[in-house]
Amino acid sequence: AKIFPQAVRFEREVHFLPPAAKVELVEELGRAFAEDSLAVDLAYGKDGALLGYAIVLEEVGKFRPITFIVGVDRHFAVCGAAVLVYRESRGGQVRQPRFLRQYMGKDLGDPIRINRDIINISGATLSVRSLNFGVRKVLALADYFYRAPESAMP
Repeated sequence: AKIFPQAVRFEREVHFLPPAAKVELVEELGRAFAEDSLAVDLAYGKDGALLGYAIVLEEVGKFRPITFIVGVDRHFAVCGAAVLVYRESRGGQVRQPRFLRQYMGKDLGDPIRINRDIINISGATLSVRSLNFGVRKVLALADYFYRAPESAMP
């Protein structure tokens, strides 16, 4: 509801990532990740149309996990992000809407790099890097599980 306030219904789906697909995604993202499955909340509007996908993940900041949610719209671009639980002693500014708005509109084709695409926060560099990777991972996973193959598109 935080990411899709206009949604009237949510449905949860759980997907399992085949090992071969995980290898491809790790190669694409340039970094390994632990998840072998993904829980996705599909958001629907009052007309029953799909609004997008809300995915909650965790990435380690400096020492502790950061729990965050990323909303991906039907066009596979970020439509919202929020930090749900921040456990580090420093760098809590990554929770601020002012910082998180930088992810809006980013898609899988955007590199999402620190100090180029996303302005860093002093004292929170590792948290920003973790969120950047987490957003890229959400976009890659949403793309893998929900985008129709190019051959099937009109």
